[in-house]
Amino acid sequence: MKNTLADCLHKYDTKSLHAYCNAYKVPFVEDAKDTVCTALAKKLIEEKILEKRFGILTDDILQGLHDIADGKILNDEDCIDHLDGLDLIYGSAETHQWIVPEEVKERFQIESESWHRERRSRVWLMQCLSVIQHYWADVSVDTMRKLYLLKDTVDPQADLKKLFVEIPVSEINCVLIGNAFVIRGWRSSEVFAEYRDKQKKYSFAMPSIEEVEDLYRNDFDTLNPYGNKVKKWFLQNGAEEEDLEYLLHELWNDMNYGHDETEILKEAESMIVYDDKEEQEQFRSILHQWYLHTRRMDFRGHTLAEENKEQSEEETVCV
Repeated sequence: MKNTLADCLHKYDTKSLHAYCNAYKVPFVEDAKDTVCTALAKKLIEEKILEKRFGILTDDILQGLHDIADGKILNDEDCIDHLDGLDLIYGSAETHQWIVPEEVKERFQIESESWHRERRSRVWLMQCLSVIQHYWADVSVDTMRKLYLLKDTVDPQADLKKLFVEIPVSEINCVLIGNAFVIRGWRSSEVFAEYRDKQKKYSFAMPSIEEVEDLYRNDFDTLNPYGNKVKKWFLQNGAEEEDLEYLLHELWNDMNYGHDETEILKEAESMIVYDDKEEQEQFRSILHQWYLHTRRMDFRGHTLAEENKEQSEEETVCV
């Protein structure tokens, strides 16, 4: 058989291949790469890992896989990186030549209308789990179902626990404890003790479908209009967009965890040389608005602006 999964696994260096073998309890033998790759490929097939990976592809990435299998040139780097990372393809980014292993092509046979519906349901649940990672931390299956049901292309009767266990562990950052989805270590770690206590007074904020998909895709909220004003300010003042994405991600992450606004401002201003006082005041104002309107972990996805408004209304009622 040509173009096998074992051939695909040859792309890993010795250190990475050793770690891969450890993850799936496959014996690793130094200086025997052919044997190791063959054994690891066999293990992945026996444990139906390919089916699991195949079953978490979004529509566009699945189509990209089919296009490559049909000999078409794919220029979507994100799609290629995703498929390459799941070992569903291998090849060269320099030559743009990509190959789908025969064992992966054989999995195309499982596709059917019902399979696609279940796949889309699983993918959407996987995307919803990013809300747990960044906003909720610890949420019941019933509350997660409310978010899950925002999308009308999924199976409304699906067993979310079943879908969850079908997602490869490498693709998720939480675990199932009883009837709750929980970030690993959330309930036991002292690092999260203050967050756990603070969260108790808040309901679970429900982001939109677009927010969920964006959060999953980018690992932070790139749709926030206040955050985009900060981005626009940097770009207008000569920042490179590629470098800027990392800074914005870091700033958002600190806001998301409720870190001190003064420290966040200090981090942002380490990249700035102001021309005058007016420019400084302008930047600080838009950064403050972003801080106020960023969904936070300690507020279960609500924002500081919402919290301030609620406190103001309570004080008004008391008066």
